[in-house]
Parts: sequence; C-alpha cells; structure tokens
Amino acid sequence: MRVFRLDPATGTKQFPVKDGGCFALGDYKTHGKKQHLVRNRVLVPTEQEMIDLILKGHYVLVEDEVRPNLVRKNLYVDGKQVT
Repeated sequence: MRVFRLDPATGTKQFPVKDGGCFALGDYKTHGKKQHLVRNRVLVPTEQEMIDLILKGHYVLVEDEVRPNLVRKNLYVDGKQVT
C-alpha cells in the first residue's frame, strides 16, 4: 500500500478502506460537511486514481480502531508527507 495516514495521537499507520473493491474518498469542495454520507462518496478502483484525487484536495476514508474516518491531514504517499 502506497498511501497511509500517520495518526498524530498514537503514531500508528492507518490505511485506506476499500468499499466494494474501490477506495472511498470525500469531496469537500462539492459536498461540504455532507461529504461523509455514503451517497456522496467518490469511489475509485485504483490506488493511483486515489492518489491523484488526494493531491487535488479530496479526503480519504482510512481505517481506525473504532470506525473508518474521512481524513485530510497527515497523509503520506510512498513515505512522503503530502498533507
């Protein structure tokens, strides 16, 4: 996996969640605070498409201990911090 989030509280890596075989992202520019709703998710089949959208400002759904979360900060691609 080329993309992960480094949790600022615990220092653990959180990886993107797949939803039906696709990566799930949120578009704040289009949906604002409603981006987290299932009907507003942006689904992409490949990791490269996900990376391209992250670099354009999309949030990504990552695994968490409790439940998946849409996040934008502390994202890394190939070990390099992008947000």
